[in-house]
Amino acid sequence: MQFDNVVITEDNYRNYYPLSISTPLSDVIIGGLRYYEHVALWLMNLGYDASIYVVTRDYLARYWQGIADSILSKLNLRHSIRYVSSIDDINGVNLLIHTSLVPQIDLLNRLINDLRVGVEVKCGDRTLLSIVNDRGMGMKDSINNCDLPMADGIWSIIKWNTELLRSNSKYLIRIIGDKAINSDIPSNAIIDEKAGDVIAINAIIEPLTYIRGPSLLGPGSRVLPHAYVREGTVLYMNNAVGGEVKNSIMDMHSLKEHFSYLGDSYVGRWVNIGAGSVTSNLKNTIGTIRYMGVDTGMIKLGSIIGDWVKVGINTSIMSGKYVGQGSSVIGLIRRDIPPFSMCVNNECERFRVDKAVEVYRRFVGLRRARANENEEALIKAVYEISLHEPPP
Repeated sequence: MQFDNVVITEDNYRNYYPLSISTPLSDVIIGGLRYYEHVALWLMNLGYDASIYVVTRDYLARYWQGIADSILSKLNLRHSIRYVSSIDDINGVNLLIHTSLVPQIDLLNRLINDLRVGVEVKCGDRTLLSIVNDRGMGMKDSINNCDLPMADGIWSIIKWNTELLRSNSKYLIRIIGDKAINSDIPSNAIIDEKAGDVIAINAIIEPLTYIRGPSLLGPGSRVLPHAYVREGTVLYMNNAVGGEVKNSIMDMHSLKEHFSYLGDSYVGRWVNIGAGSVTSNLKNTIGTIRYMGVDTGMIKLGSIIGDWVKVGINTSIMSGKYVGQGSSVIGLIRRDIPPFSMCVNNECERFRVDKAVEVYRRFVGLRRARANENEEALIKAVYEISLHEPPP
């Protein structure tokens, strides 16, 4: 099936709170790459040269371009990505991919064979994949399949992360030609690939570390001595980790350098996790964990830590809790923390937006990077959004 563009559309973005108020769902990391990067990787393996459009909220369409870097870009892999607030101006035959569909490349290869203009793949009333043209042709036929891997909220990112990393790694390795690209791996580091590949791209692995696949260590990332990096770990770009990490995702420029535990969790951009801080991912009752009141059906689910957060030393965050963007927390965190809050245990005060921008600038300086004007504008926009858009 030929198409001119791939259009990624957001489904139920509020179920990805708080991450979704500062990140388009297309750029949430799952299985080692941003959602759209899996789509781009799929197109590369097919030999397609289609443009990728992301339909997202207006303020994200305005500010996002230039904020989040891409592993594919760092590898000089050619792809086109544009962020828009409406599909109306996208001409041609469009393949629509909804973010409810987990972007497993083997699955996309199977589904595309059954598609033509006017056909959609659905689960009940939920559309997952369809092909339309700019002349507004309605859907003529549908394929109903509820056995496909689907995402219902941010907890699903954690649920599918390790499996997607394992299944899609072969396509990334096929494109880049090797599992270790310009990386420093000492002879006394243990790389265990019995359960999946360990991909290292311009990364530094210090002596006496243990890394179990499937894992991805992205450009500029560093694994510190004696670290225990377990299956499903994704250090996307310019991260540093020590201690133990398992089935957790760290977006750009975030740090967990000291001995502590990060499990079944998602960490946004420009986050610092202090020494001795841990995320709980298992209830003492071994029961399923609720996230924002939703029973996830998951026995293990850690923390969702938003962009620009600072976690103080010896902080413990209970399972299934989030820390909203720009917040600073220390102590025992037993409830969800709203964006831009200063909290000791569960006692919180509101963080001023100018202070949040100042802390961002200081952390950027600490990381020897440059502050991004779009990122600062996004902090201010997210601050306003957080005042008027409470969690679901």
